Amino acid sequence: MKKTSTSRLLLIAIGITINIVLAQIPMQLRLPVFLDVIGTILVAALAGPWMGALTGLFTNMVLGLQDPIWLAYALVQVAIGFSVGVLAKKKMFTSYYWLIIVTIVVWLVAQATAIPITIFVFGGTAGSGSSFITAYLIAVGQGLFEAVVTTTLLTESVDKVISVLIAYGMIKSLPRKILSQYPLGYLYCSPNQD
Repeated sequence: MKKTSTSRLLLIAIGITINIVLAQIPMQLRLPVFLDVIGTILVAALAGPWMGALTGLFTNMVLGLQDPIWLAYALVQVAIGFSVGVLAKKKMFTSYYWLIIVTIVVWLVAQATAIPITIFVFGGTAGSGSSFITAYLIAVGQGLFEAVVTTTLLTESVDKVISVLIAYGMIKSLPRKILSQYPLGYLYCSPNQD
């Protein structure tokens, strides 16, 4: 039991590290994507909804030390982690066909949680690379709500497809010995895998 708890805690720490490191790339380059949920998706797919949700929460708490804006978006990470964990338990993270469904769900969850936060907490822009798109759309005549929704639809579509595919690729590259340490790891083991 202790080995299992330790491996899950280590997985959460790895997920948080992946999220933070990969989030730095678009933050530093002011790109209109985030890449901050790959670790959350990875943990959720291997260890279930609650571990995924915790990974997302802790990620945003750590990133919030650098920039408090991240704290407001913790709900987005938690909701994505929980959703992916539920879908993974239903074996929906095991093939490219099901990945389309997972990606759509992740995208919808991100829309449903991020848009209200961006509008009601930050007045339409939160200082990310996508804020430039929102500002441009407002400048050319779109209303605040339309501009935020349009920007989020564009940026989250690209971001979530990339995030789900990278997390899936990471899982598929893990050896059976590692996968077997996690509650849902057996789902990704093929018969002739080392």
